[in-house]
Amino acid sequence: MRSWLETTRRLVGRRVGSRGDLAVALQGGGAHGAFTWGVLDRLLADEAPAIAAASGASAGALNAVALAAGLLEGGPTGARDKLHALWRAIADATPFGWRGVMDFWAPALRMFSPYNFNPGAANPLREVLGDLIDFERLRAERPLRLVISATHVASGRARLFDEAEISLDALLASTCLPWLQQAVLIDGDAYWDGGLSANPPVLALVDRMAVRDLLLVSLVPEERPDLPVTAAAIGDRFGELAFTAPLVAELAALERARRLAGSGITLDPLKRRYAALRLHRLTDPALADLPPSTRLDPDWRFLTRLSALGREAAERWLAGLKPPANQNLEAEEAATAWTSSSSSS
Repeated sequence: MRSWLETTRRLVGRRVGSRGDLAVALQGGGAHGAFTWGVLDRLLADEAPAIAAASGASAGALNAVALAAGLLEGGPTGARDKLHALWRAIADATPFGWRGVMDFWAPALRMFSPYNFNPGAANPLREVLGDLIDFERLRAERPLRLVISATHVASGRARLFDEAEISLDALLASTCLPWLQQAVLIDGDAYWDGGLSANPPVLALVDRMAVRDLLLVSLVPEERPDLPVTAAAIGDRFGELAFTAPLVAELAALERARRLAGSGITLDPLKRRYAALRLHRLTDPALADLPPSTRLDPDWRFLTRLSALGREAAERWLAGLKPPANQNLEAEEAATAWTSSSSSS
């Protein structure tokens, strides 16, 4: 059986079209989502590929929606400001962080649910997002394609909200960790964190638009070589696997489409789109070295360090997209061909 790492390696690495727009798929990971903030901050700077679409789960959904809201209010500069304001507000709203809560109350949390210790369903994100994001305007003007996921508790299936459906409750549902928050009700149905069912949505983004280049920003380690043997380590790794499994399945579907196309089998238009997708993956090994508990640690100094790490990783990725000087003509021809084929699809 091909591992997630092997599948990713087969899919990633092809050059982004220099004249084409870019879609971003943003994985969830709690406070580690500040790494993605840094990635987006760099991509929004001059000379980076334009972002035309975004998908996300949990913290990835927060980043995707802040990106869209900022673009609507002030273009790339507005998006950078909005992302900064989002993470600053998260840090201010949770001064001690859920990490401290979890560390202190861990024994009790194994015995009680948020319906016991948080009967009023208090959630600091509700006020933060309500103040920062004009959801009504976002639905009306739709500055870019959006897909964010939440998990339908009754069925376990992903509920995908697009740019016409995005709301405060949809975003709270996407970020709802069930051991910390009560399920979010939308139209009478209960929802939990989107990372359990689509982390992040990849195929849905490709389904909705003829994107050729997709950047996957990954926060969860692909592999951990050491066998977890303590209760805490086993629980941490189990959680990572649960939140990575949906992405493994989506990447496997892309790989199947690519293999079928390579074998000469005629594919339907959507499968051809899957096969032609240029998938780029961006992460940093330093994320794997962080204790899993830091995903619940929105300390501002920690968040800004992660953001700087993400910006540096994006800088390296962008530098790798630039061809040597003697390949400029070849790159120009490839970009022209890509633009022509994408506009006709």
